[in-house]
Amino acid sequence: MASTETLDLVALICSRLCHDLAGSIGAVNNGVELLAEETDPAMREEAIGLIAQSANDAARRLAFFRLALGASGGVQDPMALGELNRVAQNYFAGSRLSLALPQDNIELPKPLGKALLLGLALAGQALPRGGTLSLDRVGEGWAIRAEGVMLRWQDGVAAAFAGEADWPQEPAPAMARYARLLAIASDLSVDAALNDAALTLHFMP
Repeated sequence: MASTETLDLVALICSRLCHDLAGSIGAVNNGVELLAEETDPAMREEAIGLIAQSANDAARRLAFFRLALGASGGVQDPMALGELNRVAQNYFAGSRLSLALPQDNIELPKPLGKALLLGLALAGQALPRGGTLSLDRVGEGWAIRAEGVMLRWQDGVAAAFAGEADWPQEPAPAMARYARLLAIASDLSVDAALNDAALTLHFMP
């Protein structure tokens, strides 16, 4: 039987996924309602544009979380770095973030790829006013670096990455905890650091 802690972790991660999709799906619904009631051609065209944009936003986010959290393919199958780059670029499209990703034609262990995607999402969340988000190979490990104004981790996220916190009670620390478990499955440890210049996640052997 699954432990209460495992069930809580699943519920919190699902809450984050639903939160990420709620705005886009709600906007689609609003656009459909407007389209059904509006007779003015210009307003109908605006409603169609709203529906198309919101549906695209939802699709981009679903693609990201499908790769980061889903179980498509075998657990032992690799994840192409190019695929990681594509879904990450789409996920952050339209945001205030400038994304710098490695262009190497390599494959990653799937748990590591998932951990890096979740790390990018959480590091991006730490830049509410925009900035630069990068992923780089560092020796045998990887580093995610976030730079910008108002740089901050959400409460509990850094400790959850490092395994130093109690069991998470909020969605963001739950995702960090899960990313750490994925990294451990790839024989890597995780360190989350924050200083005046940058926020950094290290995934190291």
